[in-house]
This record gives sequence, C-alpha cells and structure tokens, in this order.
Amino acid sequence: MKKNAWCEIEGFPELMLGQYVVPNFVSNSVAVHDGDGNWTLLSPGASLLRDWKTRFADKAASVNLVMPNHYHYMGVASWLEAYPDARLFASRQAIGRLGKLGIHGISALESSLPALPDAYRFYFPPGHRAGDVWLCKLGGKGVWITCDSFLNYARLSNQPLARLLQKMLGAAPGLKMSQVVKWFILTDRRAFKAWAMDHLEQCPPALLIPGHGEPERGDDLAERLNDLLEHRL
Repeated sequence: MKKNAWCEIEGFPELMLGQYVVPNFVSNSVAVHDGDGNWTLLSPGASLLRDWKTRFADKAASVNLVMPNHYHYMGVASWLEAYPDARLFASRQAIGRLGKLGIHGISALESSLPALPDAYRFYFPPGHRAGDVWLCKLGGKGVWITCDSFLNYARLSNQPLARLLQKMLGAAPGLKMSQVVKWFILTDRRAFKAWAMDHLEQCPPALLIPGHGEPERGDDLAERLNDLLEHRL
C-alpha cells in the first residue's frame, strides 16, 4: 500500500484504509461510510488529511473521529482544524486520559454513536488498560477492526532499533500478539481472552484490520486468531 493515501478494500465498499508511519511503525486509519455521506474515521492520521481532502472533501456530509484507545489521538488536532464541526468519540475509559492530554468534547461510545452502516457495531474488550474499542461487522463477511490487540507486519522493520524491538517482543513478521499487549496493555488477560474467544465464535471475521500492519484475510483467519489467543495469553 502507498503510505499517506487512502485505498479501497476489495469486497468491502463501505471501508477505506489509509496507512501512515508513527514513529517507525506502520499505523492504520480506517474510514467507514454509511451510504448517506457520513464518514466515521478510526485513528485518523494527520498525514492522510491531504489525500482525504483531495478525494472526499466534497462528498462528506459529516465527519466523525474515533480514538479507539487513549494512545491513538495524534492526528486528531489536524483533522479538527480541517473539520471543526467533526464530532469526537472514544470509550469512557479512554476519555479520562484523553482529557488530561487536552482533548475535550469527546462523546462516550457506550452511550452515543456516530453514523455507521448496517451490521457494524462497537465493542469494548475487557481487561484493556487504554480503553480499547473494536469496530466489527457482523454476518457472513465479518470484519474486525481491533486497534492494538493484534499486529500484522509483513516484514521486520528496516530501522535497527524498531527491528530489534519487534524481534524481542514477538511483534513481527506476520499475524501476532505482541508481548507489549500481554504484559503492558492488558490488565486482565483471562477476562480479555475469554471475551475475545467468545466474540470469535459469535462473530468470526473474514477480514482483520489491526491498528498496525497489514489487513489479513483467509478462510482460516478465525482459526489463526483462536490459536494466537490460546497460545499467547
């Protein structure tokens, strides 16, 4: 994928994916439109704003910005400057920390929702220190958009320090659950594992979009996610 540009996701016309680098790692922004010109963006990267305005500025009836945990906020100020009427959303757990960072006027996703297409729902996995939010599509072609819970880097980083950290933490290459998640992001591994495995059974994905790395597909995707949860937690 070309960095700092938006692309379509084959088979999912309601989704757009943009990638940016912060600081040495590929990060993902996901845009979801409801068919009526309303866009909801998760983890909006500042460097993706220029391409967005070129392609979608005249097509957006409204823009909603979702911070899927209290770490994924860095591009929000730039997007608010461009779209001052945009609404901000996060989980209740994340809102407190985001307020200390100077980000105010955030609606809690547990009680107030942005416009979404049918079958898309927000979920709040337990045991997450940062107040993670997942956006999932229910049904035969299920989608998981999972923030920091999973990683899927195609290769190890070219940056020596980043490469070393990836090796030490088991964060790349391929579909992974990093040791950072296990030891530093999760506060209750058992609760998260039980919830995620039940969610996997109820809503098996055909597409996974992690917060960092590449989207992942495959008929065996649910099985591979189950193996990660079983053996990494």
